[in-house]
Amino acid sequence: MIRTLGRYQLIEPVGSGGMAVVYRGRDTALEREVAVKLLHPHLAQAAESRARFSREARAVARLSHPNIVKIFDYSGDAAPEAYLVTEFIRGRTLRAFADEVGLADPEVGLLIGRALADALAHAHAAGVIHRDLKPENVMVQSGERPAVKLTDFGIARILASDERMTMTGALVGSPNHMAPEIVEGKEADERSDLFSLGTILYWLATGQLPFAAANPTATLRRAITGEFTEPRELSPKVSARLATLLTRCLSPDPAGRPTSAVEIRGTLDDILAEVGLERPEEELERLLTDAAGYQAAFPARAVAALVPHGEEALRAGQRARALACFDRVLVLEPGNQVVAAHLRTLSRRRRWRRAARAGGAVALLLAGLVVGGRWWLDRPPGWSPLPVPASGSAVPRVGGDPSIGALAAAAAASTGLPGAQSTPPPTRLAAAGARSSRAPTDPPVELVVHVRPYAQRALLDGVEVPAGDQVVRFRLSSDRGHTIRLEHACCVTFQREISAEEAILQGELRVPLEPKPARLRVEGAPPTRILVDGRLVGTAGDSQRTPIDIPIPAGGETPYEASGRIVLEPPDAPVRTVVVKLRAGVELVVASPTTEGTP
Repeated sequence: MIRTLGRYQLIEPVGSGGMAVVYRGRDTALEREVAVKLLHPHLAQAAESRARFSREARAVARLSHPNIVKIFDYSGDAAPEAYLVTEFIRGRTLRAFADEVGLADPEVGLLIGRALADALAHAHAAGVIHRDLKPENVMVQSGERPAVKLTDFGIARILASDERMTMTGALVGSPNHMAPEIVEGKEADERSDLFSLGTILYWLATGQLPFAAANPTATLRRAITGEFTEPRELSPKVSARLATLLTRCLSPDPAGRPTSAVEIRGTLDDILAEVGLERPEEELERLLTDAAGYQAAFPARAVAALVPHGEEALRAGQRARALACFDRVLVLEPGNQVVAAHLRTLSRRRRWRRAARAGGAVALLLAGLVVGGRWWLDRPPGWSPLPVPASGSAVPRVGGDPSIGALAAAAAASTGLPGAQSTPPPTRLAAAGARSSRAPTDPPVELVVHVRPYAQRALLDGVEVPAGDQVVRFRLSSDRGHTIRLEHACCVTFQREISAEEAILQGELRVPLEPKPARLRVEGAPPTRILVDGRLVGTAGDSQRTPIDIPIPAGGETPYEASGRIVLEPPDAPVRTVVVKLRAGVELVVASPTTEGTP
């Protein structure tokens, strides 16, 4: 017999968690398939659990995003049984999907991770923290419109101060994905979700969980201390840039993590674009439609994108970046002949440069011998380079062999010149030879970089150096090229290849970081037109698929913040005009008026 809750029929249970049982159900009023999440009876009797469940309903109801499950209805606080009604997702969990298809290349898995970052950016903008992000709470929807859906905000918390609920002493979540501050009973915020997202990204990229151990206690201890294997040790396919992102996400200190899900999404976009995946939403749909075919075609696509990137870097003199691209090509396609040819050319150039450095001393020596030989032929008659040695004496030697220095000293003694009894000063030739021999260990060159507004992170060849103010000092060794990188959450990342020689010629470097565009999402009817400062930038539907980039206009309060006038033109509702604060790199969510709305 089918059980009924109000207008909802509970057809069959499809899952169970710590708080509720989930049923596949039917909405008899609207005649559609739904999911009904029914709170466990022993929890429904507790006021705190019912309050938490009620807050889940209100939290998720605020969200409207293609990668977040939709909420349809809620039983209400006074109902005898507490339940939540959402869309029914036909598919499987992300865990089951990954086990089934096998994600062989990191960037393929990152398409899913990018969708989750986008969903979190939307939720955080609305003040909602998930707090239990893990592969089992991500559904992969199959069918005509495949999608990734973030589910189960069962322990989501509302950031508004008048709606906070304290869960002191409650440890709710998965040990493999739980942020250290939650384990320690501290207050969680958006950065706790970023840590959990980092564990999923690590798993998608390497196939392993970062903190997995023999038991939950050991797992939690590793998470608290930040003990995990460097991702590139597990998979050579992981790029340096991705490894850096994963390491930051998994920082035990929340301050060491990326500043927002928006920042993570932007970094993932850059990583995906480098291998030719420039439209991640479309690429994800293709992956979910035909995972086997998509993965089989990916390596060739990535190689086709990476080789031109490497060649472009070579033309720009950015050898480190070029080698990073070529290295990834050879991981994907070990016998790639184009890259092999470039590497042979680079190797020949390196040998020539080394020969040229060594040849400088040789050329000076040959020139000295030519000049000396010409003088020898023109010497005065009867001249002897050495006095006739006394009985039993020997020609001065250095290291057991006659030397140019010893011969010069002897010649000075025979002519009565000053310094006859002392070691002669080093010749220009000797100094040149000494410089040549010391070249590989020359002291590093300091490059001073003035950054505006300031660098939150500074990296030299992928290794972080002290930053946080408006002056960053890089120490460059003279025997190779370097990559310097400056990062700020609200600005476009600055990266440059530079050698010690260029740094000396450059002197101090001044870098005004370029502000990132603000990102606008409009919730409401998809056909709603969006105008920013009188310019049509798209529709609400466009912004719901991918937030619309809005450049920060000049003349604002700061170069990274300004006011903007947004006009929303719904098809069947009054026009709404709002003045908002646009912040570089920050996503802004604006609600469009409904048919009952007001301008």
